Amino acid sequence: MSHSRTNARKRYRVIALGGTFDHLHKGHRALLDEGFRRGDRVLIGVVSDELAKALGKMPDGNFNERRKAVEEYIRKKHPKAKWETFPLYEPYGPFGSDPKVEAIVVTPESLPRAESGNAARIKKGLRPVDILMVPLVLADDGVRISSTRVRKREIDIEGHLIRSAGGGSPKKQLLNPKKMAIVRKGETS
Repeated sequence: MSHSRTNARKRYRVIALGGTFDHLHKGHRALLDEGFRRGDRVLIGVVSDELAKALGKMPDGNFNERRKAVEEYIRKKHPKAKWETFPLYEPYGPFGSDPKVEAIVVTPESLPRAESGNAARIKKGLRPVDILMVPLVLADDGVRISSTRVRKREIDIEGHLIRSAGGGSPKKQLLNPKKMAIVRKGETS
């Protein structure tokens, strides 16, 4: 599916986004914040424990803990916003079937799922949604922030490197510029 640039100021009545949201970190917050910047109402799917297992993910927090962290962040950062959280039992959630959803917020890593979700919408006779991509948020070492890295105690939730137990510097990893260059915002046609 092709992507064209959209107006960065365009607002949507209903936006969807989703994730596992384990160790709610700076990258998760960027995804959520973009949804609230662009949407009048934001639908947030939190991956269920069952789906996490099926996807090969092993979050430290269970569904209720992860959902609670997302909701606490939203109440603090976006107190007047309209939003809803719900468990994701399958990858698309309402994005795949709700005609009211106008856009989905993704990262470069979740772009393929958004594109396949749009294909599923078209097969159901629904219009494809706009795909709004936020860039990956990088840690101090230039490598993306991830729950896996937080879990492994390489970084904290802000992307700051955690010193090794021996007091030495953590191993610095280099960026792969080809992977980082996929940042696109746009409409799916």
